[in-house]
Amino acid sequence: MTNNKRGFTLVELLSVIVILSVVVLIATNAVLPMMASAKKQVLATEANIMIKQAYVLYAEEGQVGTKCYTYKELLDSGKVDKNDEEYTGSFLIESSEDGKYTYKVWLSNGKNMIDGKTPDVTSDDVIDSSEDASTVCGAGE
Repeated sequence: MTNNKRGFTLVELLSVIVILSVVVLIATNAVLPMMASAKKQVLATEANIMIKQAYVLYAEEGQVGTKCYTYKELLDSGKVDKNDEEYTGSFLIESSEDGKYTYKVWLSNGKNMIDGKTPDVTSDDVIDSSEDASTVCGAGE
């Protein structure tokens, strides 16, 4: 009669669990910063798109001088279809007498914020903030 035991010992199972835990920790520490960076890049890209749509609305309305649109106004105009409850913001457009336009963007997604930047917003312009960006319109006009 042979004593042929099959299976794993408790030490072997615990060793595998510890090794897998270390791998998960290392992977998590590598992935989380990339995810945060990607979210900032998405907000910056969306801000650039929205300010262009605010300008289209500004031009269609025949506006001159300074006009500030809220995120909700852009949604209501149909120019933007990103209806996210976390988003708040304002888009300021100013035209000078020589026909030049300047823009500023305040946009928040509840975790990150763009605070009064000009277009061509990059992820470097996005800050970590849960502050609401919706109250900017009217304050800077």
